[in-house]
Amino acid sequence: MNDTCYHCEHEIDKPHSVTFYEGNEERNELLCDSCYDEWLASIKG
Repeated sequence: MNDTCYHCEHEIDKPHSVTFYEGNEERNELLCDSCYDEWLASIKG
């Protein structure tokens, strides 16, 4: 069974693990290549 992308919900073979921080809480999520690239671009500004 493959993992599912947190953002687009597509199945992924090789997920990227990222950590999201909201206030004092953090959560780990999996992203596909495309969503991971978009996420990286968004944090670079």
